[in-house]
Amino acid sequence: MSTLERREAAKANQRAAAFARFHLLGDAEAMQLVLSESGKSDYAHLAFVTALASIAGTVATRSMGRDGALDYLQNLAAQSAVLSEAADIDRFFD
Repeated sequence: MSTLERREAAKANQRAAAFARFHLLGDAEAMQLVLSESGKSDYAHLAFVTALASIAGTVATRSMGRDGALDYLQNLAAQSAVLSEAADIDRFFD
């Protein structure tokens, strides 16, 4: 990994951590700012998403254990797949 790539990864980690923190604080405006900064290029966007997934995986594993986190993520993906194909998705949220 080059110096430039390491710097970009560090920026992505910083943005992902800030995004997660602002989400916990309910600061939508700050979350939007972080998202706009992380989407300036395809590489920056991919790095941000990767860093966010890494943080989420670490938190999930620490709180639920590896198997619990894997089960949770599998269930989330399955439920989201059902929702994404639902003819009337709004009825699930009433």
